[in-house]
Amino acid sequence: MSTLGALTKSAAAVAIGAAALLSAPAVASAAPFMPDPLANCKPAATLDVEKEGDEVEWEFEGPVDATTDAQVTYLNIGQAGPTVGSSGALVNGEGTERALPGFTIHLVPGGTYDPDGTEGEAATCALGFGFAVTQ
Repeated sequence: MSTLGALTKSAAAVAIGAAALLSAPAVASAAPFMPDPLANCKPAATLDVEKEGDEVEWEFEGPVDATTDAQVTYLNIGQAGPTVGSSGALVNGEGTERALPGFTIHLVPGGTYDPDGTEGEAATCALGFGFAVTQ
């Protein structure tokens, strides 16, 4: 097979795969970050992402006064083309939402977690890397 023929065949396969992803029915999904960026932090807290229809929600849940400076960076591949953005500040117990139709890759590159907020005595914890995918 010629080089041009091989490239054309590969491009067609990629186009068919992308069309299948973008035309898939929108269902509710939840994706844990892997590895869990809060795995080494005590007391326990969670950071997750949920998608229902085109709405994506990132949520940080920890003890009452817990804070984090982590933000989720995303790459969304939707019908309008790829977009890159950030969740913005994550507030304990409050979800942060964005309309992101299509396939989305979510990344937590790091940050810090303070289990008792800025007023407490507890030591902060460095967040690890976390990755999730929703469709």
